[in-house]
Amino acid sequence: MKSVNPRELAVKILAEVERGSYSNLSLNRHLTTEISREDRALITELVYGVIKHRTRLDYVLSKFSRIGLNKINPIILNSLRVGLYQILFLDKIPDYAAVNESVNIAKLYNNKAAGFVNGVMRNAIRNKDSIDYPDVRDPVRYLTVYYSFPKWMIRRWLDLFGFNFTESLCRAMNEKPRMCVRVNTLKINITDLKMLLDKEGVVYSPGLFLEEALYIDDGPPITELDSFKNGYFQPQDESSMLAARALGAADGETVLDVAAAPGGKTTHLAQLMKNNGRIYAWDIHPHRVELLKETCHRLGVSIVYPEVRDARITDKKQFGKFDRVLVDAPCSGLGVIRRKPDIKWSKKPEDILVLKREQLQIMQVTSQYVKSGGILVYSTCSIEPEENYEVVKEFLKENRDFDLDDIRPYLPEALSTEVEEPYGYIQIYPNVNGIDGFFIARLKRIR
Repeated sequence: MKSVNPRELAVKILAEVERGSYSNLSLNRHLTTEISREDRALITELVYGVIKHRTRLDYVLSKFSRIGLNKINPIILNSLRVGLYQILFLDKIPDYAAVNESVNIAKLYNNKAAGFVNGVMRNAIRNKDSIDYPDVRDPVRYLTVYYSFPKWMIRRWLDLFGFNFTESLCRAMNEKPRMCVRVNTLKINITDLKMLLDKEGVVYSPGLFLEEALYIDDGPPITELDSFKNGYFQPQDESSMLAARALGAADGETVLDVAAAPGGKTTHLAQLMKNNGRIYAWDIHPHRVELLKETCHRLGVSIVYPEVRDARITDKKQFGKFDRVLVDAPCSGLGVIRRKPDIKWSKKPEDILVLKREQLQIMQVTSQYVKSGGILVYSTCSIEPEENYEVVKEFLKENRDFDLDDIRPYLPEALSTEVEEPYGYIQIYPNVNGIDGFFIARLKRIR
């Protein structure tokens, strides 16, 4: 095994993220199999933890630093954040260890800064139980600081949902997401996979809503498991699985999945179709299409025809060709912040309106490919009305050939009872349903 200092590597990755790198890509690049499982887990925890709680960490640091945070060297600032995150959020790590490691990292880059880091950290330890956070009577500032979300997002959610729901939503978005996988019943049944996972030392629990879902609670990294390499399961949240189920694709049908890569929903559709029929899978990014091909190969899916295509461009040759079309549209991703905390800081309010125009355009174009009597499913991993029902509402206003279709028969009973009239769509929230935030609408071409 390669010997690394987990905290030092976490600080390095955080510096890369601040320069514009995506945290998951930086983690994948640095966390090679040469690094021990324990160190990889700690590095991941520190990186995601600091990104999730950045505003709160900086608020506390500003209480104990005589130097403005904007004047502190980024490496030193991130070593302070990593140390403070351990002190405030990780009970299993002794405070003295968090201080010592932050001081040692500071010494590597600036010996004079070591004393400063030591002083700030020890001051934070002495006062951590009496930190004066913003008053709840100023809900925007309180939620922005305590849960570390940008002000524009908090204001937006308060207007949409009110204080109690917004606080619950923020709390859920900051929780560590559970690893969910879909059993690939094209290769193995659920009982046999469970027996195999037992032998591989994997601790798992059943899905919240779907029989084909399992949660991996502990065990080796999943990509190192033979059961993964052999294609017996696919990492995929239950929300994403629901979108494929809502399409209701049957074996022998011809299906189009636009924005299909990296292939979770595409291969789930193939599984639901018993690998019989044809699925045309489009994505605009060539490297993501290659990932889709690899996923299909590993899972033993042979009915998918991947292609690099821009779904915004009309192709008259496709008109009326497909029994069912799945549009999992590009979106803000505000429903999956718990998995991708960078979204907190990378998205802007104006992005939502830009995305809405693109989403509507993709729907307008690809709806023409649905046969008369066929089904169009529109989904996003967003909780924002402008990207969700408002897109569907505007689409239906301009396209009288479509109408909402009852989605309830395609959902688990526990969720179908939540669907309200006109019964054609569902909005899922992580704080309500315990799975990723998602919107799914089912439409039928009536003429």
